[in-house]
Amino acid sequence: MKLRIEMGLKKLSLRIPVTWVLMVCLSVIGCGKGKSPWEKVYPAGGTLLFEGKPLAGAQVTLIPLDEGVPKSVRPTATTNDDGSFTLGTYSRNDGAPAGSYKVLALHYPIGGSKENPSAGANDLPAKYAKEQTTDLTLDVSAEGIEPSELRLKK
Repeated sequence: MKLRIEMGLKKLSLRIPVTWVLMVCLSVIGCGKGKSPWEKVYPAGGTLLFEGKPLAGAQVTLIPLDEGVPKSVRPTATTNDDGSFTLGTYSRNDGAPAGSYKVLALHYPIGGSKENPSAGANDLPAKYAKEQTTDLTLDVSAEGIEPSELRLKK
């Protein structure tokens, strides 16, 4: 019986150094590379106006002009009743990475009954729905941006 207990203690004493070595290795690996520029976000938002009036319920999407930014990085927002929006990239309203962007804007009016609503077709000019045709741009700096007005016209 004594022999087994001593062996058990030896196993335990050998496991502790291995555990410490693993923890040190994992912590060093975890402290390696810093965040890529597109992983850091800064406060960003504005107001969307169509024909000079605030547009509620529109979808705003930013397309980075920097080709080094992954396609999965697309700051987005939905406009409030007063046309204002706050962008989010990785979570709602967390901001946008610094850089220059093209802006897409879409608005799907809600129709149908209250019990069975449905979204209609985009009622904004088609040029604002495509990266190749939109003329809206927005710049976000490391300080964020002052809320800016995005003015859409027919």
